[in-house]
Amino acid sequence: MYTKIYQIKLTSITEGKIAASYVAEELGGSIAKHNMTGLNIFLCKEGSLYVTINFDDISEMKAFEAGQEEMFNELKQSFTCRAVDYAAVPVFRYEREATNAALSALG
Repeated sequence: MYTKIYQIKLTSITEGKIAASYVAEELGGSIAKHNMTGLNIFLCKEGSLYVTINFDDISEMKAFEAGQEEMFNELKQSFTCRAVDYAAVPVFRYEREATNAALSALG
């Protein structure tokens, strides 16, 4: 699994909320197109966004990276922000499956 991590620093929580909505719409609409296996968008109280996107294959991550320049250019034109990105491989990851927990609660 491969992960692309974006750190987007904005000047306020208000700008962060607007940017988070835009990023969620843009990236959420491209989940199938880029074969994403996971997408998380975090909003910090200072207004910064942290976006993690998971892929099974590095070639899928590279194809995704090539197509996202427009989204970041629009963010930079709309807000005073700075974006930094990283590529990473998860070393340890745990997520409880929501369906298993819901089924256990019903049973």
